[in-house]
Amino acid sequence: IISPQLVRKMPRGGRGRCRAVAMPATCAVETLQDGMAASMALPSKADVMQAVASLYDDELKPYSRILRKRLAEQSGANAKDCEAVRLRAHCNSFQTLRVVSEDGGEWSALLVDREPTFVNIYDGVDIYPEEMWAAAEAYFRNLGRQGNHRLPGGRYASAQALMGRDLPFLAGCTLGRVCHFMQVALTNRRILGYA
Repeated sequence: IISPQLVRKMPRGGRGRCRAVAMPATCAVETLQDGMAASMALPSKADVMQAVASLYDDELKPYSRILRKRLAEQSGANAKDCEAVRLRAHCNSFQTLRVVSEDGGEWSALLVDREPTFVNIYDGVDIYPEEMWAAAEAYFRNLGRQGNHRLPGGRYASAQALMGRDLPFLAGCTLGRVCHFMQVALTNRRILGYA
């Protein structure tokens, strides 16, 4: 995700082109072996429950990909360390969780004793005041002038990076709300774009 200066240089739609990169066969084998060894370990029930509860606190639905990221953040390990299929079976074994199939082969792990109050980060409705947008645009333009126009890839990582900067215009927002703010900034407002 990049700042406004580069958005203006990009083709309409805001998306750059991606290309595949060839990986030497020896590297691929090592990566596969490392991934298989790492995927053997499953997080404890306490770790899974803590991760799911923290996503509820952040108003983020605990989709498998997000849950795996959160588990990795908690443990300091690679986000790919726990296979989604094995994690799903693990979560299914908890009476405190209800595993739900989602679109595109995704699944979510919901707490049975807590109301879901998740932010729909893909909702295109702009609910933010103009003062907030003015402050955000000024901040992003300043980043571009400093040559520091890049944020980490993806809404989740970019939202975390912005929250870590204690920006006044995001004060009081949950991580889920900042993810939605990023979505609106990318789509409706077009003050950010993809590189």
